[in-house]
Amino acid sequence: MIIIFLGTAGCGKTSLTYTFGEWLKKELNVKVSYVNMDPGVYSTPYPPSYDVREIVTVEKLMLDGLGPNGGMIRAAEIIEENIPIVSRRISSLNSEFILIDTPGQIELFLFRPMGPRLIEDIAKYSSTVSVYIIDPSLASSSSGFAISLTLPLITRLRLKIPTVSVINKSDISEISKIEKFMENILNLEEEITREEAGLIIDLASRYIQLLNEFSKTMRIVKVSAKTGEGMNDLYTLIHEALCECGDLM
Repeated sequence: MIIIFLGTAGCGKTSLTYTFGEWLKKELNVKVSYVNMDPGVYSTPYPPSYDVREIVTVEKLMLDGLGPNGGMIRAAEIIEENIPIVSRRISSLNSEFILIDTPGQIELFLFRPMGPRLIEDIAKYSSTVSVYIIDPSLASSSSGFAISLTLPLITRLRLKIPTVSVINKSDISEISKIEKFMENILNLEEEITREEAGLIIDLASRYIQLLNEFSKTMRIVKVSAKTGEGMNDLYTLIHEALCECGDLM
């Protein structure tokens, strides 16, 4: 089973990848392989079984004259050019679970060709699911929470694999406001109405109605990469997603 962790910068992708992997090893006594797909990271808490920095690093590209953003974009292009090699290396890992840690900048993996092409290749041969990580610092406002519900849907459309949603950092105070939105998504409409005025209220109302329909089929669990809370719930959620598409091992 291949599990891809995605989310906006700072949501805790690398930490959750490591914490969930260690939980799998301890609780299920299975072999776990970690894959680092971030060419800009300096170090990881896990020992990668495959590391894309074997092909390219942003640090090297910056030494060659590119800035941070240009370096990340060029790195994504170089990885895309080497997708057959990357895919083959990942698919050859001999583990029950392969956890893929994606770049901090979600757009590099999700909105450029590199990510969808890689997933298309590796999903041919293994049950594959993506975990979209919601960051409470973004989702604690009404508009931020609405955006946070939309991005998992976009992820599902772009990668064409089952996608589940988790709220990381459940140990911080912002989680209480998010729980209020989760109890009844129509609370978002009331909140946005108080915050906005004019035409945007009508547009937001229609948008919330769409999200309300979408949320009926989406279960979100709370996890904490720091404390280890919610790892069993995440495991269950992943299996539910695979059952729905008939790919459960």
